[in-house]
Amino acid sequence: MDKIKTLGRDLFVLPLVHLIMRLNVPPNSITLFSLVFSVFVFFGYQRGVFWLAGILLLLGSICDTLDGEIARQTNRTSIFGGFLDSTVDRINEFAVYLGLFFYYYNRAPYVIFWILFALFGSLMVSYTRARAEGLGISPRVGIFERFVRLTFLIIGSFLGPKFMVYFLAIIAIGSLQTTIHRILFVYHNSSK
Repeated sequence: MDKIKTLGRDLFVLPLVHLIMRLNVPPNSITLFSLVFSVFVFFGYQRGVFWLAGILLLLGSICDTLDGEIARQTNRTSIFGGFLDSTVDRINEFAVYLGLFFYYYNRAPYVIFWILFALFGSLMVSYTRARAEGLGISPRVGIFERFVRLTFLIIGSFLGPKFMVYFLAIIAIGSLQTTIHRILFVYHNSSK
């Protein structure tokens, strides 16, 4: 997974970072711009235009990658910037799952179970990491980090509403597994 991230960073992210750095766009503006994408992702899912929601989700996730990279490369990292980035990420996740909720609510109510558990699992993966780091432990364990969850959502979007159900189930189960893995990791590393 790290090799894929590194390859993507070198081929796609860094050229965009250098372009945006020349335009002198502040990292926090890019963070807020990702919020705009998530609003349109919400409407894409809610209206059943899954392929468009997938494209917008991809563009929003690129913004999410760019903001931190630009902040590091321009020495604009800040406590508030990190806080804003994490907060907007959670809002963006909620918007995605809320759009899916509204789409499936009357069409296939059983899918709501998977949506709620996928949202819960996603929030818990992020929360366990943040809480552990606050305790001085870096729980970078488990497969279903944000990158993986977004990848599954984007693939599911392009395959359409019938297939998205399976991707939501995978995200829900994988996120809960990652949450448990992190809890056990912190337990073992805090009891020493």
